[in-house]
Amino acid sequence: MKKIKALLLNKMVLDGILSIGAKVIFFLTLKFLIEPWMNMRMGDAGFGRYVLILGYISILAYSFGEALNHIRVLNQANDKARSAQYRFIAGIEAVVTFLALLAYAWAVEKETIWNGVMLGLAGAFMMLRLYSECMFRIEINYKKILLSSVFMSAGYLAGYFFFFYGAPWYIILILGEAAAVFYAGVAGKAFYAEKVLGERFSWTLKNTLTLTSSYLVSYALIYMDRFLVAFLLNDELVSVYYIATTYGKCVALVIPPITAVLLSNISKGLISLDRKMVNRVVAGSVGAILLFFVAGLVVSRVMVYILYPSSYQACQPIMDIGNLAQIVYYSCSIVNMLAIRLCPMKLQVKVEVCYAVLFIAAAYLGAKSFGLIGLAAGALVANSIRFLMLVVPVYKQVYRRDIHVE
Repeated sequence: MKKIKALLLNKMVLDGILSIGAKVIFFLTLKFLIEPWMNMRMGDAGFGRYVLILGYISILAYSFGEALNHIRVLNQANDKARSAQYRFIAGIEAVVTFLALLAYAWAVEKETIWNGVMLGLAGAFMMLRLYSECMFRIEINYKKILLSSVFMSAGYLAGYFFFFYGAPWYIILILGEAAAVFYAGVAGKAFYAEKVLGERFSWTLKNTLTLTSSYLVSYALIYMDRFLVAFLLNDELVSVYYIATTYGKCVALVIPPITAVLLSNISKGLISLDRKMVNRVVAGSVGAILLFFVAGLVVSRVMVYILYPSSYQACQPIMDIGNLAQIVYYSCSIVNMLAIRLCPMKLQVKVEVCYAVLFIAAAYLGAKSFGLIGLAAGALVANSIRFLMLVVPVYKQVYRRDIHVE
């Protein structure tokens, strides 16, 4: 009992619990309430279209927002001096996200000007929210991240109210993401800067562009499965695939928050990345894959049956392999945290480009040969190889460092 109490009092463990709690609150709000309600109102084809457009929004928002977030968290030594640089880059990225989605809405979706503006705002606010969370990670204040999730969830629910009465579904994202951005601006002073751009702006910009380009490839591939399903099969099967892999997305409730806590503590120098720690992290990643997969054999079926009863039969054949592919991908984020810290930044681009080619080829061949099941199998093969492409360079770097020390 004393050991359990001591463990719960450990700050890093508490941070992990709070970080996971923040993800759980929003995940339950979105996946267990809002999206099932949207599916009932929109039908499979309409919901499939929502899934596709959400993919486009997420690729831009996550690539820009998380890259800048990670650059700032990893380089805290001169954070105040560079705060104006981060604010400037965040502003530019928000504008680029807005304009890209506005152009997409007009040219591809044939939306009205107002709806196009709403889509652009949804993406810009999501990008700013993902960046601004870095302030709470720098403070290692996960209570504020939990509160941010509460405000965002409340905003999403408010947005659904307007959607229910006829507003475009973009309003759900706008109100939810804007609520979190406002909170980060006030509680975390995310957009406050003491100085002008200052020195080494080119260094900050170069590293941000390098990591962003890597993340653009990475996130494009996260959502590539739904794009390939739409391109090779049809929009209704996009909905089926998305619903069938709902459990796999639950892994994002646990693994990325743990990764964020580790990253914050490593950046502060509280954890040393020696060979023993690397072994623990890699072993933990493999263990997480096995644990989540075994648990998902039952849990995934219960979730889909309760949340999407009309789609249950269509989802059953691809649940296991589709969820395993998702689990392996998200587990890569733990190893990738080591790669970002230990290996040259250019490794990120190399791995993601190789992975992109492999993923598209494997998914395409699988879909053409065996339909939706084949596409899921191709994704699993590509994600497993990506895991190895990150693990091997990390161990090489640790081995070289140990030899140098000796």
